[in-house]
Amino acid sequence: MKISQFLPLSLVFLWSQVINAQSVTDQLIVALLDKHLPQVLHQEKATPWQMGTYNLTVHKASGAKFFSNQQYLSLSVPIKVMMTGQVNKELFGQKILLNCSSIFVTETRLDLAPEINPPESTASVEVSVPVPNVNLNCEGLKLPIKPLLEQLVATKKQQWQQQLEKDIVVMFRQLGI
Repeated sequence: MKISQFLPLSLVFLWSQVINAQSVTDQLIVALLDKHLPQVLHQEKATPWQMGTYNLTVHKASGAKFFSNQQYLSLSVPIKVMMTGQVNKELFGQKILLNCSSIFVTETRLDLAPEINPPESTASVEVSVPVPNVNLNCEGLKLPIKPLLEQLVATKKQQWQQQLEKDIVVMFRQLGI
């Protein structure tokens, strides 16, 4: 997920909190997010893993959903994950090279808790990306990839959250908050 492209999202979250989000406001936020959220949210190419290499692309699958309560501003975005790659292993003395692919849909969620205290306003962000039980289909050989994808999310999650928090603080300062 390209975190630097979530700055418009942060601005929308702040704006929503300031005006106490209503259903019309929520609809406006979703329209703005759908327009500004990039189609490709995360991409990796030729990444090595225990079985060979893989390519991974995460696309926005459909429209975002926005909701808020007294503590959080939340955004839920359906994502389509496409993974391709090659298994390149030696098995029983034979070198195996298989082409692989997998496509699945899940829903990522961003929860933002702004702490408005000018000029030291901050925000904490929680990113969650549930990974379903999915397999990589390698010319008939099915390899479970949930552990690999969960590890990827766990590895990147803190970086994504910190970048979003940093972008929000910069935006707060630009707005004098």
